[in-house]
Amino acid sequence: MEHNGAKIKTEEAKALLHEAFASRINNLQRSIALAQQVIAIGEQIESEELRALAKNQLALYQMIQGDYQKSLTNAEDALLFFNAHQNLKGIGDAKYSIAGVHYKTDNFHLGLIFLLDCLFIYRKISDHYNEARVLKSLGTIYEYLDDQENAIDSYLSSVAASKLAEDATLESNAYNPLSGIYLKRGLHDLALATIEKSISLKEQTQDVRGLAYALYGRGKVYIKLKRFDEALQDLNHCLKIQLEVGDRLGIAMAYNKLGMLMYELRQFSEARNLLLLAQQVADQYNIRIVRYKSLFNLHLVAKAEGKLEEALHYLEQYIHIKEAIIASHTHNTVKSYEAISKVKVLELEAEIQRSKTEIIEKKNAELDSFFYRVSHDLKGPISSLLGLNNLMKFEVKDEKVLKYIDMYQSQILRIDNIVLDLINLTRMNHAEVNQTKIDFDTLLHDCINTYQFLDNFKRISFKVDIEPNLEFYSEWAIVNTILQNLIENAIKYSMPDKEPIVHISIARNEKSLVIIVTDNGIGIDPKLQTKVFNMFFRANDRVEGTGLGLYILKRAVERLHGEVSFKSEVFQGTSFTVKLPFFSRQSIL
Repeated sequence: MEHNGAKIKTEEAKALLHEAFASRINNLQRSIALAQQVIAIGEQIESEELRALAKNQLALYQMIQGDYQKSLTNAEDALLFFNAHQNLKGIGDAKYSIAGVHYKTDNFHLGLIFLLDCLFIYRKISDHYNEARVLKSLGTIYEYLDDQENAIDSYLSSVAASKLAEDATLESNAYNPLSGIYLKRGLHDLALATIEKSISLKEQTQDVRGLAYALYGRGKVYIKLKRFDEALQDLNHCLKIQLEVGDRLGIAMAYNKLGMLMYELRQFSEARNLLLLAQQVADQYNIRIVRYKSLFNLHLVAKAEGKLEEALHYLEQYIHIKEAIIASHTHNTVKSYEAISKVKVLELEAEIQRSKTEIIEKKNAELDSFFYRVSHDLKGPISSLLGLNNLMKFEVKDEKVLKYIDMYQSQILRIDNIVLDLINLTRMNHAEVNQTKIDFDTLLHDCINTYQFLDNFKRISFKVDIEPNLEFYSEWAIVNTILQNLIENAIKYSMPDKEPIVHISIARNEKSLVIIVTDNGIGIDPKLQTKVFNMFFRANDRVEGTGLGLYILKRAVERLHGEVSFKSEVFQGTSFTVKLPFFSRQSIL
């Protein structure tokens, strides 16, 4: 009952996190409160995973709000847990918040490194939603690097990923900065059309916080177009939303832009007050980009008023900060492009590897098709040769000739076995998945009796251990192939001068079905052990075989997403271990 109670609380807590994430676009404080509530629930039921999930979300909301140190602490705590448990989604989400903290405080080199890690993770798990978020943030960093071309590419890639994720909010997020770049390039009509598309999407999705940034973007365009009344309306609306949701970066940006609008309108006293508010927020929350912009703008206001001493004071502060930023910017730019260069090399290598894999898969398919076609074409002539051989035995009485006929027949049978193995191999590769419950008692009995024709079969002692009440669902034909090849191998390679024993064990561990077939036969030379799974490889020429048995075994195990290994000692014997994923009946229905 206690376990069930914890499970119910966990599900309820995850629902709260879902609600918190949905609320972030119009009620950030509620999102923060819900995430903190889930952390408390996680502590109550002693669930580290729940705490980590909630801390990841809380870090995101705190990063948005501008509580950067708190965000960093929570994200790093969550990252420790998700790294330990190899949870890629959790790792990506934590690194996204950490990246946001870094680049929003102008440490965009570190921000870039974390974002590139995120991009790899989200692409690996095909998470288009988060891929779009990362690409938008990468565009922002490219803008910091004064690299407009790559910034535009990143924003447009973000739009494409957003459409794959079918998320209009994300799509509109990328349009905001795109509009800003078009504005810098003097493409005023395109800038206005782009930002109005963003505003339309924000209104449709009711993304209140995102709408504030879109209104800010349109306000910038209106200022450039000298449409000051419309600019004032948009920027005041933007500031009102940012104050309500508590987005400190947005608040600082809005104060600064309103201050410059008042400067354009020659309302210098109001401009100074707004710019001082922008500087105050920027100082308090280490938003350096707004801080130095507001200082430069205060210098412009004082200069316009004829307050030259005050203007010089602000200009000196601006230059001091700007010089530090330029030094940091140069260092970060070099480091950032080194990271980008490494990523591009890795992407190129990955693309080359994908191409190689596609070529290999295509060639393997062609080879399988060739094997299947040729094998079927050969079956008819081989059957005819065997039939003619049997007829000759009836007609010929000469012992010497009969000896040659038998040699001839043994070679035809060898070819026939190779053809049968090839047909079995290609059929296994292309057969439809058809899982059923495996009756190992019956299957093993039939597999063992299949080899009664082998010369040393009667000498062998079989020991069979099958775990009672074993319930395993898989492809019967493939499991049959695995057991047949293991058993045939153990029988064929027995020692002639000692009693052969073959021990077959089938049981389950926590995650897998484990099949172990052990013999006390001739073993495998250590020098040859790396080659035993190669096609047509035979470790011992004194034993008849096609050289395909262990190759087919390995392909069959891979077909079931399992693994095969062996240990062998010359003249002591060999033990093969096959592990297959354990599926319940419910998991395959």
